[in-house]
Amino acid sequence: MDERAVSESIGFIIIFSIVVAGIGLVSLYGYPMLLQHQIGADERTMEQTMITIQNDIKLLTYSNVPYKDTALRVSGGALTVYDMADSHQEFEFKCWNGTDWEELHFSPGELRYVSDQGTAIISFENGAVVKRQQDASGSVMLAEPRWFYDNRTKTLVIFQMGLAADRDLSLNGIGNLQMSRLNEPDVYELSYGPTEVKVKYTPDGSNDYSQAWHNYFKGSSIIPGGLDDPGDGYYVIDGVSRVIVKQYNITVTNI
Repeated sequence: MDERAVSESIGFIIIFSIVVAGIGLVSLYGYPMLLQHQIGADERTMEQTMITIQNDIKLLTYSNVPYKDTALRVSGGALTVYDMADSHQEFEFKCWNGTDWEELHFSPGELRYVSDQGTAIISFENGAVVKRQQDASGSVMLAEPRWFYDNRTKTLVIFQMGLAADRDLSLNGIGNLQMSRLNEPDVYELSYGPTEVKVKYTPDGSNDYSQAWHNYFKGSSIIPGGLDDPGDGYYVIDGVSRVIVKQYNITVTNI
């Protein structure tokens, strides 16, 4: 019997088993880690992309630029435009005029990114960039809208931003986001002397950013100490002498 052939066969089997085991370990532990890292990178990229879009929309509104064309890359998911006419979320403003409440309702529409492999959902909604996870109830605001309160003159200024699209628009990959604003904003001004103003956010049942807006209303971004929260869904500012609401409508022409 030739024992050398037996030894070579055993050696080949051992080496082959080590190689197969190594490939299996890489597939079991290494690939999911690489995939998770890629998903995280895609989500961080989209966070920055949404903030860039927010800055572009600021140019369309506050700087009176009529048209903006932004090149962007959407990876790991899809970016979709939801028209304000089909919007399920709503912002409500109520102002006491001395005898009755004057109300203003606004549905802003949405520019929403949904991750394919991960659970992140990132949206531009009424001037803010917000984020949540599909398997969690909470949300966070990545970039705040421009709402102001002048404590000296007791003036509350609210900028509303609505998104409109004449057809279904979605992007997965590289494309251009084309937006325009051709009309002047609708301006609502109320002045009754010191009065009470209430703000309420009603979320989309399938895409809820209530916690993000709650943190914004209760934070010190609008007034020091935040708005009062009586627990009925409204957030209250008392002693307001003047309310100015500017509503901008942004048309997404292509993506």
